[in-house]
Amino acid sequence: MPLATTPPRTFPVWLVGLLYSASGAMNGFVAVALATVLTDHGVSNEREAQIAFLVLIPSYLSFLLAPLVDCGMQRRVWAMLLACLAAICLGTAVLLVGRASNGGGHGTDATLLIVTLFLGYLCTQLYSSTIGGMVPNLVAPSQQSAASAWLNVAYLGLTGLCGSLAVWEIGRFRAQTAALLVPLPILLSASPLLFTGREDRTPQPVIRAMRQLGRNLVSIVRQRTYLWAMLVCIVPAATFAMQNLFGGIGRDFGASESLTGWVSGVGLAIACIVGSTLGAPLSNRFDRRLLFVAPAMIAACGSLLMVLALHAGWHTVGVFVAGVVFYNLMAGINYTAFSALLFQIVGLDNPLSATKYAICTAAANAAIASAVILDGKGSTLHGRWTGSGGELLADALLSLCLGALVLLLVWRFGGGFPRPPLAQIHPATSPEMPHVA
Repeated sequence: MPLATTPPRTFPVWLVGLLYSASGAMNGFVAVALATVLTDHGVSNEREAQIAFLVLIPSYLSFLLAPLVDCGMQRRVWAMLLACLAAICLGTAVLLVGRASNGGGHGTDATLLIVTLFLGYLCTQLYSSTIGGMVPNLVAPSQQSAASAWLNVAYLGLTGLCGSLAVWEIGRFRAQTAALLVPLPILLSASPLLFTGREDRTPQPVIRAMRQLGRNLVSIVRQRTYLWAMLVCIVPAATFAMQNLFGGIGRDFGASESLTGWVSGVGLAIACIVGSTLGAPLSNRFDRRLLFVAPAMIAACGSLLMVLALHAGWHTVGVFVAGVVFYNLMAGINYTAFSALLFQIVGLDNPLSATKYAICTAAANAAIASAVILDGKGSTLHGRWTGSGGELLADALLSLCLGALVLLLVWRFGGGFPRPPLAQIHPATSPEMPHVA
């Protein structure tokens, strides 16, 4: 029998953004603070990229455990538990991050840091899946697009703000104090769960949930058209992986640790939000696969200009700020195009919608993690390309070369570049147009 519920349709949509921003708080530490603090303590760019790669693994494997949050307990209880575990892991990581830099980021403390952040990132990924599963039961259908907008803005904003704050707090306070302050946004973001109404659902047994996931995976693999969509997501052509590494290159442009933290944090958030806003109308005018890959190729041109500036001796703070802002402006357009592309791929009334969405997201995250490690390898190039220039060069070449290859393959074999179905733009016209192949 369904559980008794309170009517959920009065749930304010802005609270969806607040709930989801807990993931942004963790991601801000991993993407901004970790790189800034480790490299400023003498850890090489390559080793920092290796650490980030290991921490990011849950971003593309956590979907295998996501069915567990549908089992045993109410999802809001799962979410509160996961948020608390993530906060504990993040606080522990703050205590470890200073010692982890000893020995160039190798040794017992570094291993403990990686394991702790891995578990914390896994908790926040499962937390995000839990909140995503709750939204349809809490928000009226007419308000779900607004909830999606709040979700993305809050996530991007907290990623940048919390990353910058973490750098400032670690540099200003004692380690024990910083360990209490840095995880606080996760707990504050999850606090509305204490007052959220119960969902109208009955948790299912674990075995049934995992069997359903297995059946969904088999069904999806058999769909050839879906594999073309997977190609666009999984090839590291539009990863914007340097977002996880900008914190480690600011010093080569003369930026202080504090300024680097704010530029690669708050600057990232503002630029991404502006880019996401610009991407909304563009996603209704152009093929979303093209709009997913093309911004990365344009951003790569900006990265090449930063490389040239380094070698010409123009390695100034202004070049760093302009490069980071432009890169993340393009990333914002990419984010919006990616979400719109997934909605178009999944389509209406799709019984495998959740699994398809999760697998595409996991594929894109796997591409990001692989690009992070490849960018880090770029920092070890010899001669003029050693260090930050090598990272930027590797990232640019990945985007330009693989992006061109993906677009060529899709154009030749994947049905060209059709506009999105007009029914998504002007429902009254509603001509029959195919979804993305």
